[in-house]
Amino acid sequence: MGSLSRIGKNVLQRCLMPGAFIWRLPSGTDCALTFDDGPHPLHTPQILEILGRHRVKASFFLVGEYALRAPELVRRIAQEGHCVASHTFSHRELPSLSRDELARELTDCKEVLRQLTGIDTRLIRPPRGRVDARSLVRLKRWNYRVVHWSKTYSDYLQDGSSALLMRIRERGLEPRDIALFHDTNPHTVAAVEQMLPLWQAAGRSFVSLQ
Repeated sequence: MGSLSRIGKNVLQRCLMPGAFIWRLPSGTDCALTFDDGPHPLHTPQILEILGRHRVKASFFLVGEYALRAPELVRRIAQEGHCVASHTFSHRELPSLSRDELARELTDCKEVLRQLTGIDTRLIRPPRGRVDARSLVRLKRWNYRVVHWSKTYSDYLQDGSSALLMRIRERGLEPRDIALFHDTNPHTVAAVEQMLPLWQAAGRSFVSLQ
């Protein structure tokens, strides 16, 4: 399956995996900001400071091996009221993993986050968003909730804040959107700092995922 289409994600959320797969918020007018691939020792604190200034809660999908290197930062994310969730232990794409490898990636990351924060998360964002039918079945069977996204601005390209801001403005942010960012580069920090007050002025409100 690899990359999911909007139709595929809609079918998964509504029909095949209700309650176990989400790519848009189910109702209401809120949005969700999500950050992958952290924690980053420099840029994650910068994102947290911006979120704190604007009283916004977000969701951080953390790589277990990076979390081990920055335990105080992981604790800070949780203490400031943001959602702490799994991005696997070593950021390996799920379709490439055997059953045992997948179980280990999930369990090891979940245990790291539990030990650091006391949070026993069941939320998982697949690295690069890639899944297949086999991994989805296993995730559902093991009682995980897969979080995908409805808006991505390709900030992983790291091609400058101007290019990123242009994509954000072109693609927009609508009610019920789950927006994907990465708290691993300065361009994302600059773009979030500029866009967050504009989104709020336009009536957007934000929730963390649970």
